[in-house]
Amino acid sequence: MLQTKKHFTLIELLVVVAIIGILASLLLPVLGEARKKSKLALCTSNLKQMGMAIHMYTSDNDGYFPYSGGNLGGTSNDTSWDDRLGYLQYDGRSITAAEVGNRNLLTDSFIYECPANEVDPIVANRHIRSYALNYGKSHSPSVFRGLSSYDLWSMKDTEVRDSSQSIMITEHNKVTNYVGMYNNSLNNNNFIKSYYGTPSYWSHTYAKLNFGMIDGSVKFLSLQHTYLGLRDATASGNQIGTMWDCQD
Repeated sequence: MLQTKKHFTLIELLVVVAIIGILASLLLPVLGEARKKSKLALCTSNLKQMGMAIHMYTSDNDGYFPYSGGNLGGTSNDTSWDDRLGYLQYDGRSITAAEVGNRNLLTDSFIYECPANEVDPIVANRHIRSYALNYGKSHSPSVFRGLSSYDLWSMKDTEVRDSSQSIMITEHNKVTNYVGMYNNSLNNNNFIKSYYGTPSYWSHTYAKLNFGMIDGSVKFLSLQHTYLGLRDATASGNQIGTMWDCQD
């Protein structure tokens, strides 16, 4: 006796499609979260590599941290801190003298772009730098207590207040922050606060950033957490006693 082949009924097919849809709805958020964690891990790796490069630089430069360009007393310098690390091969690159200070000649962002970055450069042939050094001024009264400035000044490692609780590098997602550009290469807490309502600024999770500390560790913190330990809030934006305060 011939047997007829049984076909799926429309109802059975719809049930299968519904099950696939349910499974997809359950899996997609998990996969999305895994991608976010992967990007956060790569960003953490970038910051650790930058931290090691900076410490090799300080070791060879009498303990001084790299600074970025600027003008002081008529002396001008357009070299960014990342160009210093690249030209001297601390960060694994070997950029040429012609490329130093010329962001149009650099071919990629290397470790200086966060993998979660969604900001595109406004100039097509330039490459985004997602990070900046903690901005500070020399030991004159100032609310800015970071380790590097635009005034041909930087701290020495012997002047650091608490290396495990002092921010060295912060995320800095801005459309005009390019690799090899000394402008925008430094950052401070007031600038980050001004971008509190800009979703594209927060690469990983809203209101949280990856911070590279002076001791080489990386911490994923909210902006509010970096203010813990504030000793003097009498001045607007004062950094004294916070994680932004690197100076002893």
